[in-house]
Amino acid sequence: MNLYDEKHQLILNTATQVFLRKGYLATNMEEIATEASVSKQTVYKHFTSKEALFIEIITNLTSRKTEESYNTLPVIDAVTDVRKFLVDYALAELSTLLTPEVIQLRRLVIGEAERFPNLAAIYFKNGPQVAFEKLSELFAHFCKRNLLQIADVKKAAEDFNWMILSAYLNKAMFLGDSSLPKLKEMRKHAEHSVSIFLKFYGKVEK
Repeated sequence: MNLYDEKHQLILNTATQVFLRKGYLATNMEEIATEASVSKQTVYKHFTSKEALFIEIITNLTSRKTEESYNTLPVIDAVTDVRKFLVDYALAELSTLLTPEVIQLRRLVIGEAERFPNLAAIYFKNGPQVAFEKLSELFAHFCKRNLLQIADVKKAAEDFNWMILSAYLNKAMFLGDSSLPKLKEMRKHAEHSVSIFLKFYGKVEK
């Protein structure tokens, strides 16, 4: 990483903490520059506006979390046990998304959605929408291999995603970091959710 990239990452990291602490509206570029120990001019050299900076924070975080979820999974062409794959997928989603960093950013974006709908739209496009699309592709692949029976893969992706995440996300959004589940609880929830999902969408043996 060269000096420019190091400075860019420093500003991103600092800005993330300031945004999460103060909110989008109350944060300004001068404060970010001060906390990053760089000039305001340097911040604007890397980011043309506060909105551009916040958008990069959103896209970086959502992209990183998506990669973390999928990097732990096997190549889908090699999957023969769809139940195990879906449990592993669910656990990866829970482990990467139910973190203080993600919950705080999600809370911030939702809180500013009325005043800055563009930011909320970008978060949704790069986060939940990407998850739905990737999951839809996975389900379509498994249907072709006769591992699942799904008429509408997009609807099934929504069902699966919210079955896994909704209860824990709601708790975390309202009750804070102390409500985040432990790994053992997440695995039990993942196994339970997959069992329900497969009762409806699983392959029917003749």
